[in-house]
Amino acid sequence: MLLAVALCLAQQSDGFYLPGVAPRAFKDGEAVQMKVQTLVSTETPLQFDYYQLPFCEPRKIHDLPENLGEALAGEKAHTSAFKARVKVNEYCKVLCRKNYTPQQMEEFQDFAILEYRVNMRLDNLPVAEMINFAFEDKPDKTMQIYNLGYALGGKLAPEEKKAGSSESDTYVLNNHLRFKIKYHPVDTDGVMTEGSPDGNYIVGFEVMPFSIKHSYYGKWNASAIPYHKLTTCSGDPPNGRFERHQPQVIDPTEGGQVIFTYDVEWEMSTVKWASRWDVYLQMTDDNIHWFS
Repeated sequence: MLLAVALCLAQQSDGFYLPGVAPRAFKDGEAVQMKVQTLVSTETPLQFDYYQLPFCEPRKIHDLPENLGEALAGEKAHTSAFKARVKVNEYCKVLCRKNYTPQQMEEFQDFAILEYRVNMRLDNLPVAEMINFAFEDKPDKTMQIYNLGYALGGKLAPEEKKAGSSESDTYVLNNHLRFKIKYHPVDTDGVMTEGSPDGNYIVGFEVMPFSIKHSYYGKWNASAIPYHKLTTCSGDPPNGRFERHQPQVIDPTEGGQVIFTYDVEWEMSTVKWASRWDVYLQMTDDNIHWFS
């Protein structure tokens, strides 16, 4: 029904375009909005809203207008606590610190066991991980492809477990996200320049998740600049780094504290706005071996 209405409107108006399809240029330093959406898994058809789990929240959660594709897919988008400004790199930004009950930790573990992935959007582009894969007939040759969303958590590798631990399956939470946002300067004269006065198109939205049990010194003060107190993460340029750390284990027995952090990196790209969806349309088959 929605598609039929859209087509009718398209015939009646020369100025019609599908919501989310018209390009938008962002000025240097302009704030951009990262939306959070759904939790999905290939292990189960059940789909959940992002805030079904007790993630960090903004002061007030707003449901955001859907474009036609989101409406047809039944997906809802919400505001998030993530903040970014065009071409401003930032590292070790603290999203929030949360104290979880054993029951809440068990919820996170259940979602990690079922391999749920978190979906987000920026300028209508879905966030994705760059994954290495190889075909069965060419195991030595690897390629990179987008994998939509990012893993909420995963199983702790045996070599990462503490010495003497008898637990067979321990799960960790991905509580640090490194976003890479690709942009293409508006090139009105056909020449791409770094400082376009007409702004920049967002042409890529990538993420790399990490599990880090953050530590800090002194008394926690949410109104201060929190990342200066983290002893596990350095916000120094050029690219931020992690000090020696343990992964953030999900403990459904005791519960515990989790500090959520993120990085934002901007990278100029030769990909034009009209081609920004090409990487999402690459096809794969069942003979692919996936590597983390």
